[in-house]
Amino acid sequence: MAAAQNQTAGPQGYVFRLNVRRVPVDIVVTDKQGNPVRGLTKKDFVVKEDNKTQSILSFEYFDGSGLSFVSPKLPPLPANTFVNLPSEPERGPLYILYYDMVNTDPIIQMGTHRQLLQFVDNAQPGTRIALFVNARGLHMVQGFTSDHALLRTAILSKGPGPHLPDVFTDGHTYGWEDPGAALSNLKFIAEYMSGIQGKKNLLWLSGDFPIPVGPTVTGRNGAAAIGGGFSNSTPQINDLTYLMEKIIKETYAALMRSQIAVYPVDLVGIDAGGEALASVANYQYEDTIAAATGGKAFYGNNRANELIDQAVAHGENYYSLSYAPTNTKYDGLSRNIEVTLAKKGDYKLNYRTLYYGVSDDDAQTEHKPDTPQAHFVAAKTTDTLYANIEHGAPMLHDLLFSAHLGTAGAPALATAEQMQQLEDSPAYFLTRKKDTHPKPLKPVKLQKYVIDYGVFDPQLKQLATRNGKPAMLEFAAAAYDADGILLNSILNDGLASTDAKPDGKFGTLFHSEQELEVPPGAAFIRIAVRDRLNDRTGTLEVPLPLKPEGTVASAAKGN
Repeated sequence: MAAAQNQTAGPQGYVFRLNVRRVPVDIVVTDKQGNPVRGLTKKDFVVKEDNKTQSILSFEYFDGSGLSFVSPKLPPLPANTFVNLPSEPERGPLYILYYDMVNTDPIIQMGTHRQLLQFVDNAQPGTRIALFVNARGLHMVQGFTSDHALLRTAILSKGPGPHLPDVFTDGHTYGWEDPGAALSNLKFIAEYMSGIQGKKNLLWLSGDFPIPVGPTVTGRNGAAAIGGGFSNSTPQINDLTYLMEKIIKETYAALMRSQIAVYPVDLVGIDAGGEALASVANYQYEDTIAAATGGKAFYGNNRANELIDQAVAHGENYYSLSYAPTNTKYDGLSRNIEVTLAKKGDYKLNYRTLYYGVSDDDAQTEHKPDTPQAHFVAAKTTDTLYANIEHGAPMLHDLLFSAHLGTAGAPALATAEQMQQLEDSPAYFLTRKKDTHPKPLKPVKLQKYVIDYGVFDPQLKQLATRNGKPAMLEFAAAAYDADGILLNSILNDGLASTDAKPDGKFGTLFHSEQELEVPPGAAFIRIAVRDRLNDRTGTLEVPLPLKPEGTVASAAKGN
């Protein structure tokens, strides 16, 4: 397979659009014992928006109790050779463990690491989990993986790079009970998950959940989320109220679009006498947060691992439907969703109860226009490749391939043209954003990596020629630092040869070679192969540094 001319993968000229014209609704249905209810059909559900019945356009049931993907047993692989098949079977939806240390008392934190480890050690094999921490900012500690040994290592890690502090005592400095900061973190995670298909369950582990719910800016117990004792007639408070309402709308719209259900997991627990240490009002507010996004709150237990287990079990079986709202006036106001069952029964339904009718023109991101970050977020809404090439995204195996990575020569000083390309990357943009007239960056040494692809997907041979034209494949590679910031990327086109014959250990049908110049500080290289005609995609991610050649590597791990 001949690769076409290299081109950078950074999107240019996109306008961010938040499209709410098809509303996804994921519904967990349980009986009075809390067991999942299976066997319901599209005709069993009645969906209303603001009391008006909606027509259901799509309908599916997802049973997460069984394995969704089991890869064949692979032989030992040569060093630095990877395949996009998981080392563990996969099951259920995606789970995001979001440990909010900023809003958790340091005393409570002392036992949380142990509880997290117990959860990971006892989690159902194949459950795909990513780990985020809110400490000195929001960080991904481990991308999505079904390899729970990697999660255990991430929890125990002391750095360098993102890690869980043993105890974080600077919560008041980094946003303790700050609704704006809490909403921004949820919005960032929702934007990160944008373009990744299917339902995601976000398990928010915290001692406090300081986000407003609904179209007002009130918090728990009806207290003002901002403004203290001032009246709303104060100009400064009016400005703050407007900004808070704006980020509330953006956050809940982003959560809806990315199909994220929030599961508050209260770490406060109970006292020695079995009495709850948090108030009933706090629990009721956590229930409200969960209901607004389609999740369920869990609390009243000192064993956080058991609460997390319950949250995972609750969210793994669900019905997924969508509808096009009959109200086509997108004025930014909240809209209430009501789902009922046509048949009688003692059932409990958990689903998203509200969203915001944000128009395309009013939809914004927190990123400034014309920045690499804004372009990348925008591109994810129109092209799934950008979502799947992100650091830590789930491994995809719709299209199967192998990849051998190796370095070519010693690091060499970048040319002026190469430095110009790097200046447009998010990592280098961050170092220059404060300069009105930035000076050219000093040349850095780039390490060339050569990626040798072997595409052995069984369907591709049958589809090598469609409509009289050879199949067009895309090969993408991106380098990230330890914080997940994009350093450099590349995208190639390749034509699948129609007379290729299987060869090699995997029966490889097509080959392609790609080169990526990697700046200093790279910690991961993520690669993807996509069939452009049907969007079937495979991805995997490789941690750096590479192993010495001559040793044997396991199958692709991580995400």
